[in-house]
Amino acid sequence: MTTFGKRELNKAQTRLDILTALYELSEQTPFRDLKVKAIAEAAAITEMTFFNYFQKKEDILKYMMGIWALDLVVLQSQQPLMGEAAIRRIFSHTATQSKKYPRLMVNFIASLASNEIDPAASNIELTDRYLLYPDLPETAGLTIPSGNEMILKHLSEIDINADHTATLLHLASSFYGDPLIAYTSGLDLEMLYTSSLNLIFGLSQ
Repeated sequence: MTTFGKRELNKAQTRLDILTALYELSEQTPFRDLKVKAIAEAAAITEMTFFNYFQKKEDILKYMMGIWALDLVVLQSQQPLMGEAAIRRIFSHTATQSKKYPRLMVNFIASLASNEIDPAASNIELTDRYLLYPDLPETAGLTIPSGNEMILKHLSEIDINADHTATLLHLASSFYGDPLIAYTSGLDLEMLYTSSLNLIFGLSQ
């Protein structure tokens, strides 16, 4: 069993505290208007300390999505699904999380579009995994893939010999586009995702 020192655990807790601070502040202040100083104060650290953990505030969004990916990997390990069912769960989980903090999902997409963060999966430290899932030590051995890697794996489970490039592009368009439509139009994201998936899988069969 992996054991961690107090210093390592404190660092992991600080990262999670910074993310929690962003969650709370985003409810009142648009992400673009949030200052690092305000995030640091809400996390009970100094602004200088903040930069020991994240180079810029957009990196918190990447960390957030790394935890999103970890959550999905853990869910898959606990309740395995394959093919279309697994893909639908990825979208449903994303909709559920996005509804809690809709601005942050939209700002993550905007940061990707402006190249402020890269789309590769963020590696979540073992200490962070432990704090998030203290009763599941097996999370230490889990590989965190990117969203595209997850979806491609499940598409290959539907048909291992097919070229899934077009379907992946349609799914990516829905994954990133539907949250923007939901946010700007006041529509339900899970409803939009379900509609898009029904259309995509209808076209791909």
